[in-house]
Amino acid sequence: MFFYLFYWLGSRAALLLPLKVSYWIASRTADFWSRRSLVDREAVRLNLCAVLNTDQISPEMVNEVFRNFAKYLVDFFRFSSLTPQRLRSLVRIEGLENMKAALSQGRGAIGLTAHLGNFELAGAVLSLMGMSVNAVVLTHQNSRVDAFFTRQRNRVGVKIIPIQKQTPREFYVKCVSALRGGEILALVGDRDFFSHGLELPLFGKTIKVPTGPANFSLKTGAPIVPGFLVREKDGSYSLFFEKPIAIPRGIPREEAEKQMTQACLNVMAQYIRRYPTQWYGFREFWRQIPAVII
Repeated sequence: MFFYLFYWLGSRAALLLPLKVSYWIASRTADFWSRRSLVDREAVRLNLCAVLNTDQISPEMVNEVFRNFAKYLVDFFRFSSLTPQRLRSLVRIEGLENMKAALSQGRGAIGLTAHLGNFELAGAVLSLMGMSVNAVVLTHQNSRVDAFFTRQRNRVGVKIIPIQKQTPREFYVKCVSALRGGEILALVGDRDFFSHGLELPLFGKTIKVPTGPANFSLKTGAPIVPGFLVREKDGSYSLFFEKPIAIPRGIPREEAEKQMTQACLNVMAQYIRRYPTQWYGFREFWRQIPAVII
């Protein structure tokens, strides 16, 4: 109940208050959370150490991760106020031709992103631009919180495909159907919540990475288009779309899956290095993470 009330009150406040005031309150709340939760703080510090290859991480940099996540929530809470016109003034888009070219092939597109910047807003941008977006999501422990997140996504036209609320077969069929319908299947690919992925190197350590993007691409021929929406220093947003990850030819499927997954991981790592304080990991990324979120 606490988390539902927190999200509900947060969404009301974010819509009623000016954006700058909402960000200020969110940042102060994040500072409080950072001071009180030493376990989360240490996990953030360790993640930053790995990304930046150093043991010298300033307390302010750790605080910035908490603050950026709080601002991400404010933006998510304000989804009902988003319009295509407002997005044009808020978000600069680079490489949109890569997504459009992928969709023009008629096989749909796999939108690959990470827990970086404002990945929820990226889906909203594409949806409000008239593209059909299906986001693969995890289930929240509290059913009212889960329903709240579903409503927020639906407000901007993003359809959801929950992993846990159906059989693996049903989940797979819905994902493939979306791609064969020429739609976007949005996947967050930097965490393996079910320990079914491949072990690959990331920032000098081995991590299990989900193979879903590669599997769906190999199954349907849909291109994988990496996309990342990040906050710039002036408070504006940039949405970057990279060139599609190619499907290797003439090699066994297992090797093709590994090469594509490594390519996915490499492009995510590039953006995480560029925006390290916008990579949201309040548990150490190299440890197994539960598949249910609060």
